[in-house]
Amino acid sequence: MDQRNQNNNFPFGSYRYGTDDPNRRYSGSDDAWTPISTGVPVQTPPKLQDQNEVPRTRQQTGTRQSQQRRTQQKTTRKPSGGKTTRQQSAAAQRPVVRDTQRRSQTAAQRAYQSEQRRLERDHASFEKKQSNGLSRAELRAMAAKRKKRRRQLRIALTVIIVMAIAGICALIYCVAYGAPINKITVTGKTTYSSEQIIDVSGIRTGDNMLRIRKNEVSRTICEELPYVSSVKVEFKLPDTLVLKVTPAQEKYLIVGKGGYLCLDENGKVLSLKKKKAKEGQYRLEGFVQQTAREGDTYTPEGDNVDRYKLAKQIVAQLEKNDLKKANLLQLGDMNKVIVQYDGRVNIYLNGNDYVKGNGDLEKKIALVAGVIKEQISENSKGYIDARFEGRVFLNEGTMTIDG
Repeated sequence: MDQRNQNNNFPFGSYRYGTDDPNRRYSGSDDAWTPISTGVPVQTPPKLQDQNEVPRTRQQTGTRQSQQRRTQQKTTRKPSGGKTTRQQSAAAQRPVVRDTQRRSQTAAQRAYQSEQRRLERDHASFEKKQSNGLSRAELRAMAAKRKKRRRQLRIALTVIIVMAIAGICALIYCVAYGAPINKITVTGKTTYSSEQIIDVSGIRTGDNMLRIRKNEVSRTICEELPYVSSVKVEFKLPDTLVLKVTPAQEKYLIVGKGGYLCLDENGKVLSLKKKKAKEGQYRLEGFVQQTAREGDTYTPEGDNVDRYKLAKQIVAQLEKNDLKKANLLQLGDMNKVIVQYDGRVNIYLNGNDYVKGNGDLEKKIALVAGVIKEQISENSKGYIDARFEGRVFLNEGTMTIDG
C-alpha cells in the first residue's frame, strides 16, 4: 500500500491523485481521485449556488421544467393572426428557401441523373459490342455514323415540317382568296355544244377553282343532258378547267303500246322519241307502256320486269357469240320468245325457263350460233326452234313455225 496517499478518513481504502507514470501527458481527467483497489473514478458532487440548497434529482428537474412550460403557455395569448408569438419568432428564425432555387436544383438533379443513366447505357452497349470482337476504332466509327444518321434525320424532319407548314399556308391562302378560273374547255364528241354543257354545269369564269365540287358538277350535267354518260372534271394549272365528256350510246329501243323508250347500256333513258334500230342496237317489242322521264334510270314495272331481265341476258349471249345482226327481240309471249337474225331467220326460245333459272341460256345460244354459221346460207330464210333443252331444229324456207 502506498504510504504517501494513505488516509484513514476514507472508509473504502486508499486513493491516489493523478498517475504515477512520468511519461504520460497530463490530462484533465488525471485530477480525479481514483481508488487503488477498483480503478473507478469518483463522481464529484454538483456545485451548489446556495449551501442550503439540496441537489435535485433528474426526475424533479424534468417536472420543474414542464411546469414552467405550461405556465408560459397559459400566460402567452394567441394573437388574431392564428399563430402564437413563439411560433412567429420560430418562423422568422427559420431559413427562407425560394421555390425557384429549389426547382432549379431539382431540375439539375434530374438532368444529372438522366446523364448518368445515358452514360450507363452507352457503357453497357460499348461493353456488349466490345465483347463481340469489335475494336475501339470500329466502335468509334459506328458511334460517328449513328450520330450522323441522327443529325440527318433531324434535318429531314425539319424540312418535312417546314414544307408541310408551307403547304398548309398555301392551301389556306388559295381557299380564302381563291384560284380564279379564266378558261373553261370541253372535250369529247357529243350531240351538245360546249356552250350548252358549260351553261348546265353552272361554272363561270372567275369562280374559285378550289371551291368547285366535281361530283356535283358531273351529276348535274348527266341529269340535265341525257346523252352525256359521264363527265370528268379536271384542273389544268394555272387557271383552266377541263370538262371531259363521255357521250351515251343508244342500245335498247323499248317499244310499247303507243310509247317508245331509248336506253343506254346502263338503263338510262336517253329519249322518248320513235327511233329505228341501228347496228349494235336492239329493238325490244312486247313491253307494257309505262311513263318515264329523260335522264332518269329506267325501272321496269309489272310484267316488264321479267321481259327486261330476259332481254339483257339474251343480248349478252348474242354479243358473246358474235351474232350482232340479231337486233330484234319479240317478248310479248314469254313461252315463245322470238329473236330475229338479220331479218331472215327467227330463233324461238322458251323465255320462262330462263327467267326461272331452269335452262342453260349460254349453251342454247352457242348451239344456235353454230347452226347459223355452218348450216344456213347467206341469203336463205328459215327458223330455228330452240325451245327444247339440249337440241335445236332448223327449218329453211319459212320464218314462222305456224307456216
